[in-house]
Amino acid sequence: MKQKDISVLHYPWPYEIGPFSQSFYEEQNGWIDTDYLFMSEVARTQYKNQGLVETASYMFPAASSKEQVRPMARFIVWLTLFDDYYKLCPVHQLADIRDYIMDVMMGRKPRPDDIGLIRQVALSREELLPYVNDDWFHRWTKDFYNFTTYGMMEEMPYRLKKQCPALNTLLLIREYSISIYPYANLVEPSINFIIPNLISEHPVIKRLKMLMCRIIAIQNDFASWERGLAVDTEVLNIILVLRDQYKISLEEACAEVRNIHDHYVNEFIGLQNNVPDFGLHQKNVDRFVHNMALMISGMGAWHRKESVVHYKIPNEFSRPEYGTSV
Repeated sequence: MKQKDISVLHYPWPYEIGPFSQSFYEEQNGWIDTDYLFMSEVARTQYKNQGLVETASYMFPAASSKEQVRPMARFIVWLTLFDDYYKLCPVHQLADIRDYIMDVMMGRKPRPDDIGLIRQVALSREELLPYVNDDWFHRWTKDFYNFTTYGMMEEMPYRLKKQCPALNTLLLIREYSISIYPYANLVEPSINFIIPNLISEHPVIKRLKMLMCRIIAIQNDFASWERGLAVDTEVLNIILVLRDQYKISLEEACAEVRNIHDHYVNEFIGLQNNVPDFGLHQKNVDRFVHNMALMISGMGAWHRKESVVHYKIPNEFSRPEYGTSV
């Protein structure tokens, strides 16, 4: 079975693409060639060609100006490269790096000798300042902590042992390691509404975010399983985990994962159709939930693009790794 043989995942929401999807390639190339020089030239060229910078317009189509989209595009490129670079970093070192980056996300100025990765997240913060508030920055930073701690760090032992986790463990880890919790915060500035903390902490809103994370994790795994077969540390793809855990074929594993995905989608729809009464904020909360749904369908559309070489050809993409020379 080949990647092209899998039918696409479907959603009840149409996807939208913001008007600036092609507007940031020149800037992106400048970011990469200025602040990601710890990577090889080959890796930098491959990142430039992935289409990462376009995803901001697929994930946050409501953003109405280039100024709004820029920090979102910058942060998407940043978090993807952060994840790739530190994927096999020792946990105790990654904890120190995580804590320092959190300080920068909350306003600490980068040191002159910091690698450009730190400067880029500081620039995202600076560009987001006109659109968000302190509560939002705290949530954004906390979600980065959770992504790093409960996602990347929990994945590490399995990658190092080259061993698949049990399915239920995998679903919990991937909920965080897919990095959608930090990205989901960007829906708020894209619609010019920062959710009050009491609403953000409501169980229905938290459940919707959880479902979105798991749905997009499955999208990612559907788009990358063939590439994962060629990389011995890629042991957290849900399709490959199911195949190995239950000793079933790839076709059967894909069908079972699709069932899990569709169950999550149906639950999301049910909650979306029954959002609690948030009084004066109701209209904006409904907009927020609608744009979460557009984030799901938009990411699905981006994954289907022919030009997404990150997952298209096994062995073609070489990631930089922490602690290796370039």
